[in-house]
Amino acid sequence: MAASGPAVSQAAHLRPFTVVSPNFRDGHFLPRSAELGGPVGQGVCNGKNLAPALRWFNVPAGTKSFTLTITDPDAPVAGGFHHWVVYNIPRSHPFLAGHGHNPFSEGTNDFGHVGYDGPCPPATGQPHHYVFTVYALKAGHVSGAHLTYGQLIAKIGPDVVGATSIIGKFRLPLHK
Repeated sequence: MAASGPAVSQAAHLRPFTVVSPNFRDGHFLPRSAELGGPVGQGVCNGKNLAPALRWFNVPAGTKSFTLTITDPDAPVAGGFHHWVVYNIPRSHPFLAGHGHNPFSEGTNDFGHVGYDGPCPPATGQPHHYVFTVYALKAGHVSGAHLTYGQLIAKIGPDVVGATSIIGKFRLPLHK
């Protein structure tokens, strides 16, 4: 599935590629283990806060590195809520093994934390959609520590040669 967003919509020459997960299928529900938990969940969400594993292939020629973002466009904030910002994933590493033990730089998510924080939508019974977008870059390195989503998108814009996405859903039961 081709991605959209500030860096992607400006370039008609982008080449799509494929991303898959062994933990969920595109358009289906994320595993409960991905749910926010621990001190960040504040008792509302009780998951393990484990990022799903991802693998991508058929990447565009000239790709030197990748970035990944996870955004909840259903969140009631302009531009969606960003759960994970990842960059400097080397071309030789077209996958993320899930949470931890990955050779990349992590940015600051919208919780204000560096790293992955999983879904914890309002307990309305309505699903939220989580867009996992992988960008292929012609640059080998993105400079800066703990970049936010906006900072990352601004930096990679001219270097994006392709993008792909997969969508996972998540909902909390209706809480009366």
